[in-house]
Amino acid sequence: MKIKGKMSSIFWKGLFTLLPLYLTLYFLFWLLKNIENTFGGTLKLILGNFYFPGMGLIAALILVFTFGILLQIYITRYINDLINRFISNLPVIGEIYDSLRSIIKYLTKPSTPGGEEVVMVEFKENNFKMLGIVTRKDFEHAPKGIGEEGWISVYLPMSYQIGGFTVYVPEKCVTKVNLNSKQALKWALIGGIKDNHS
Repeated sequence: MKIKGKMSSIFWKGLFTLLPLYLTLYFLFWLLKNIENTFGGTLKLILGNFYFPGMGLIAALILVFTFGILLQIYITRYINDLINRFISNLPVIGEIYDSLRSIIKYLTKPSTPGGEEVVMVEFKENNFKMLGIVTRKDFEHAPKGIGEEGWISVYLPMSYQIGGFTVYVPEKCVTKVNLNSKQALKWALIGGIKDNHS
């Protein structure tokens, strides 16, 4: 029984070590494959026999880099803003588009010291707390009825899924936590499960 238990422990330890690596590589492969298929299919039609695997990825990188350069020019930024506004005003599609833009901007922006505050929000009536990220303290330019003086908005990420809730609470109801926003998201995502590194 001892040998069986030891073998089982070794197996699970190996599985839990390799599984995150496998899933990460699988996602990366899936992403690269889809980019190659999207751009490569068009290049195949244009170039015929001159096409070789990988050209789709190269084309995607060149396109992104070129667009980044063009966005340095005022007229391009202006046109891009017009397009963004047009899409944002479309019913349903606009809401999805704006949400995705906000998430991508948040995830890709560089971390800065003293950036978003990570806090514990206390719900005294129900005697529990939740980990969150302060998203706004000033409601001067917010839509009427959202927020008030002395209140803040806090994003509460959910465990084991992408998503969360935004709550509006008095600032006195939160306690600052010594984590950055990415650490907080990771902590919330795994539900605070303890491993050997935390």
